[in-house]
Amino acid sequence: MKVSWLIDGDMFPHYRDDLVAAIQSQGHAAKLVHAPSPPFRWDDVGCSYRETFPVDHCVVSHGDIELVAKIRDEERWKPGVFATIENYFCSNYVNYFGDFWLNRDYAMLPFGDLKRRQEFLFDSFGIDGQIFVRPDSPLKLFTGQTASIDSFDADLEYMGFYEFPIQSLVVVSTPKKIEREWRFVAANQKIVSGCLYSENGEFGPRAEFDGDARQLAADIASSDYSPDPVWVIDICQTSCGEYHLLEIGGFSFADLYACNKSDIVKAVSTAAISQWQNDAQ
Repeated sequence: MKVSWLIDGDMFPHYRDDLVAAIQSQGHAAKLVHAPSPPFRWDDVGCSYRETFPVDHCVVSHGDIELVAKIRDEERWKPGVFATIENYFCSNYVNYFGDFWLNRDYAMLPFGDLKRRQEFLFDSFGIDGQIFVRPDSPLKLFTGQTASIDSFDADLEYMGFYEFPIQSLVVVSTPKKIEREWRFVAANQKIVSGCLYSENGEFGPRAEFDGDARQLAADIASSDYSPDPVWVIDICQTSCGEYHLLEIGGFSFADLYACNKSDIVKAVSTAAISQWQNDAQ
């Protein structure tokens, strides 16, 4: 059985062609869609992505989270996406993976309450006058970053630059020094590919991974809880040499970096067919 892959042609240009080639080499279909221009919103000028494949077709999408969310909500295809977005909130997956999580020493509170709780936060989590702050949400209107007691107001203003809702939860934790970061793709509770994407703070994806990092990812993937049949797991190594779960993410909107595209296509297509067949029964 063939799987149809709907690929956002603008989102991941650094590996888009390799992914399409891997899809086609395995006998599946791949079609690129592009965001309307202008004004760069999927519903503003036409809805061509909806006509890409027939309704109820076995489709996997991969691209911009806005497009992925629309495909998921419309349920035109099965599975359509591997991206149950609510499962990738920290407040969800910490319940299952808290023992592995880098930020397991944390508090969670509304963004708008950070200023009022400043003294408590720095007393509880501050190291050398800094704390770590990241959104609970996987949508990442700002990326996780340190905030300083000497520039806290400016740091909060920077985090809220893109109108981050004051009621949205954030995670506050002690800052840690991360040496290396890997991304692994899990499908049906097994690790199917992985790669290094950051070393000593420098972004540079390479098709390699540490055995201990992969083992931790495999332990997490094989646990009783899976947020989706296919998902991504980020593992980090700290300056102390410890390995931790950095975060998890939805496959359909995750950057695959230097992961092996052929292995991913094989595993994801198999998972898609299985879900499509189950839904058809």
